[in-house]
Amino acid sequence: MRRDLVLASFLALSAAALTGGVTWKYFDWQSSGRAMPGATVGGELQPEGVALGDWLEARRVRLLDREAYFALPDQDGTLPVSFGELGIELDVAATMKAVREHAETGTPSERAYRALKSRRGEIDLPLAFSLDPNRARMVFERVARQVAKAPVDARLDLVQHQRIDDAPGRELDPEGTLQMLAEGERGDLAVFALAMRPVPARVTSASLANVDVSKVLSSFETGFGGTGRGRAVNIGKAAEYLNGFVIAPGQTVSFNQIVGPRTLERGFVMAPVIRDDELEPGLGGGTCQVASTVHAAAVFGALDVVARRSHSRPSGYAPLGLDATVVWGEVDLKFKNAYDTPIIIHAFLPTPSRLRVELLGREPEGKVEHTYAVVRTHDFYRRVWTKPFVKEGKTLKRQRGIKGYDVVSSVRLTLPNGEVRPIRSYHSEYRPVPEVFWVGPGANLAELPELPEGAKHVEIDGKGKGGEPISEGPSEGDPAG
Repeated sequence: MRRDLVLASFLALSAAALTGGVTWKYFDWQSSGRAMPGATVGGELQPEGVALGDWLEARRVRLLDREAYFALPDQDGTLPVSFGELGIELDVAATMKAVREHAETGTPSERAYRALKSRRGEIDLPLAFSLDPNRARMVFERVARQVAKAPVDARLDLVQHQRIDDAPGRELDPEGTLQMLAEGERGDLAVFALAMRPVPARVTSASLANVDVSKVLSSFETGFGGTGRGRAVNIGKAAEYLNGFVIAPGQTVSFNQIVGPRTLERGFVMAPVIRDDELEPGLGGGTCQVASTVHAAAVFGALDVVARRSHSRPSGYAPLGLDATVVWGEVDLKFKNAYDTPIIIHAFLPTPSRLRVELLGREPEGKVEHTYAVVRTHDFYRRVWTKPFVKEGKTLKRQRGIKGYDVVSSVRLTLPNGEVRPIRSYHSEYRPVPEVFWVGPGANLAELPELPEGAKHVEIDGKGKGGEPISEGPSEGDPAG
């Protein structure tokens, strides 16, 4: 290098001594704002006849589409993203400044030395980049959902009599990722790391060490004999997902999140569900009975019921006000452990046709009572459908009619000393259940039985008397009661 510097200095001094005009000619690129001849900028030569600023601006636009990747945690692959999405842009002004400083600053000998190295292809000036944090954070919001992993709470397998340890989850650390993005590479196919932070489980193995499962806070039992094999399978499967789940002190839990989606892959099968006030086959039929049994146990355990909706019709397995309907992704049952100790859900089938839910881990504070009052009734109606598959002239009774009810429930706690404390009151609405007949083509509707007590009108093939359309309530797409 010292030899190159001496040579460059000698050339520069010789040129100045021989002819100033030749020296000016050699350095005339300075006045044009160009890079030194032979010097590359970000691996590319500035084209002849194109101003430096125009050339860099065109590269800025082109580099917005430069492909980069986020390295996903746990060796799960990569996630493609562009520089433009991340807010990474070529900083034209800063790059121009660096190019001009290289070409125009320093003593004549220093410039001559840089000119010599440029001519020999030894100079590549790096591109300067800027980063827009706001645009980067918008991408982080999308990435965060893809890399997040929920923690797994510790739980007790009350069937196998073993403890399943907790496992921490993870979530994206936006500010840490932004810092690594700012310091990351800017070349083709750049790969950026994601900063993650652990999410601890709410229920740890240590917190279960002293839980006494012999203590029963509350329980409730329902039967499902004679309702079909499909319902029995679904009730058993939902109970299996619930069994052993631990609710931490102060934690609010979701029935849908614990039991999960009702799919064939997860062991659920077809069974009757309620849709448009009638029973028809659906996936997961029977899950509502499990939700109702859990709800009743939560009521008698004096837990805080955060979200609950009654069935569209009274159920045959639970008193009015104690049932709960669930629809995956739409209607949920949520309740909160208001105690200072964990509570364990024990859901099991003591007999092949009965479901029992127990809340374990502490003794009850007293006796919890649930009472209800019907404050209003609603008449039902007869619905007649013409079905081409029913034999001509024949009629089939598919469903008996049931009145609708508006119900007010009251829950109170009686302490051992006789003190009575009201816990809560809430409403339940049960729509009237239509009486349903299927008839074959040409059936004489006058031969149908007289309207039963409590029925107010007849609907024929979706239309009321005089041909007016009948408007129905919302469908209830999960398990029937």
